Amino acid sequence: MSKFLKFLLGTFCALLVSFIVGCVLFKLFTGINPLTGWAIFVYNDVASKAFSIGAIPNIGLFYLFLNRDNYYSARGVIFSFILIGLYIIFG
Repeated sequence: MSKFLKFLLGTFCALLVSFIVGCVLFKLFTGINPLTGWAIFVYNDVASKAFSIGAIPNIGLFYLFLNRDNYYSARGVIFSFILIGLYIIFG
């Protein structure tokens, strides 16, 4: 597997984990399904809060990639933190 594909794998996995955990937390705290009520999820400015809390499990994913000596995927996780941060700032 090339370095770039490992980087994309880490980025995609981290964004997916952030999205899933953010949706689960949104469901627990509001009781609204974020996938059926997507307009509520975006328009109430809750998406950035859910993604920022959802990014916390990415720390475990980062250390998992480091322990497996998969450094390019770990860099992808760091890049996903940057993307989530930009979404929170500009979203």
